[in-house]
Amino acid sequence: MKKTKGSVRRMFFAAAVFTMVLSAFSCNIPFSGSGSSGNKTEELFRKRRNIVSDRIIIGSKSYDKTEEVVVVPPGFDALIAMTDDSSWNSYSSGTSVSIHGVFLKGRRVKLSPFIMGQYEVTQELYTAVLSDDAAVNASPSYYSENPTAGERQGHCPVERVSWYDAVYFCNALTKKTMTESDCVYTVKNIERDTVNRAIISAEVMMDISKKGYRLPTEAEWEFAARGGDPAADAWKYAFAGVQAEKTDLSAAKTDANLATVGWYYGNNGAGPHEVGRKYANTLGLYDMCGNISEWCWDFFNSDVGRSDSAYTVNGNVLNPAGDASGDYRLMRGGNWCCFANDSAVSSRTYNLPSYCNSEVGFRLCRTAN
Repeated sequence: MKKTKGSVRRMFFAAAVFTMVLSAFSCNIPFSGSGSSGNKTEELFRKRRNIVSDRIIIGSKSYDKTEEVVVVPPGFDALIAMTDDSSWNSYSSGTSVSIHGVFLKGRRVKLSPFIMGQYEVTQELYTAVLSDDAAVNASPSYYSENPTAGERQGHCPVERVSWYDAVYFCNALTKKTMTESDCVYTVKNIERDTVNRAIISAEVMMDISKKGYRLPTEAEWEFAARGGDPAADAWKYAFAGVQAEKTDLSAAKTDANLATVGWYYGNNGAGPHEVGRKYANTLGLYDMCGNISEWCWDFFNSDVGRSDSAYTVNGNVLNPAGDASGDYRLMRGGNWCCFANDSAVSSRTYNLPSYCNSEVGFRLCRTAN
């Protein structure tokens, strides 16, 4: 992000001041803790003001719909993202692993500080970052004209990008707004589709300690979608920011409550919409359910979410980032043509990293340390 040094200092000064206030109560949240409401540090975390950063600037141009939310502030590197009961899955009676999320009964997930884009990456930003790269199709979206009345095409989410395209973009944005040494990904042996110039094959390695832009891990994505507070009611909502109108969502095609926070099968008008047109969740994140499916870093592991002997979920997990290898990459959040049951925050889907479709885009994330 091309921010002035002053704006960066202001953002992290605010986080630092908040952290100093917390230190008067407690320096650490124990990793094995139970999330007791009596812990003053956790109580202050739940009541904290979300810190939203400036918009992305490339050259001299500032881009709308590019603000970020500090989901886990610096100083909260011992925050526990967990649940000790699985009742938040009770709205669905299905048994498929696709409806079970990351935060499971008996599994405690520790997340380090991170920052996430308030909005899905827009067509305007994607083009601005990659327009000077001759190897790339900087305007890949299928829906690239004739937006819905009152909406701006450039603020619609970029779609028809492969997982490889998304990580390539993250590096390109990092180079334009930070330095090449800040890039999270090492991308080698790139092979592109000769027609659309999408990346269909590459070797990708991640160094999550770097401060550059990247895709969220599945755990980060779901933690943010649920509102960032396992003790709050919103954590158990079926959708990001609102509960489902039905107690059994397993076969639901439509849901009136979902329509208030996302574009999906029941209200989309046959395509994606400008980002940020619906209500945000409690963290101020838009379109976490619906509009477009969002690539995550992780390889798909079909066992995550199982509670039987085939997969043991008990224990503490630090910054889970999926399996070390696999054929498929995860997508979260549902999209404009998904039914309501596939738009839940716990719904998991996946595809080959070379997959390109008008239903798939991504959201930016970066480590905050």
